[in-house]
Amino acid sequence: MKTKNIVILLMILFIGFITLVMLNATNKFETTIGETLYSFHDHGIATIFEAIGMLGSTTGIIVTLFIFMIVFAVVEKGLITSSLLFVAVLFGNIINKALKAVIGRERPTFPQHIEDGYSFPSGHVMVGLLLFGTISYKLLKKTNDQKMKQIILVCTSLIVLVIGLSRLLEGEHFLTDVIGGMIAGSLLLIGIIQLDFYLHKIVINRKSKGDISI
Repeated sequence: MKTKNIVILLMILFIGFITLVMLNATNKFETTIGETLYSFHDHGIATIFEAIGMLGSTTGIIVTLFIFMIVFAVVEKGLITSSLLFVAVLFGNIINKALKAVIGRERPTFPQHIEDGYSFPSGHVMVGLLLFGTISYKLLKKTNDQKMKQIILVCTSLIVLVIGLSRLLEGEHFLTDVIGGMIAGSLLLIGIIQLDFYLHKIVINRKSKGDISI
């Protein structure tokens, strides 16, 4: 499927989820699911999921971001990928906050609620997918080993899924918040990949003219 068609499909899905959220069409159903999952939040396996889910927290994102910014800067002897990661997280966070402010969905009213702010889409999931997706994309470009590519894709997918599940287990989000975060994060990831293509074209063209050395 072409990138354009994927973007159109994701946009339609995202608009559909926004419509459902603003009409409160799924709140009752999602509250039942949320309460059921939240009832497991003190179990051992849930604690493991929540620990891994911290990768999508503000601290987890910042630490992961700067670690990989340094790694890519050293390995590539340049700042293109590092800058791309920074831009991805910065704009992902800005757009997430803007969407939350516009949609204005309140968080679930489960007990022991620990976070403020609006709920849709999940920032942990959206920005987490964007960051880990961008890292995965850059790593995939650096290897021709099919098994390694599969490992990278599987690990990235699991991290994002666990982050999403952890938000449900903690009672901080509805299911549609998590799915909406995945869709929004995917759309931004496509944008970041297109930006990377554009930047590399510029670099290659300027290198061929001897203008820069990156």
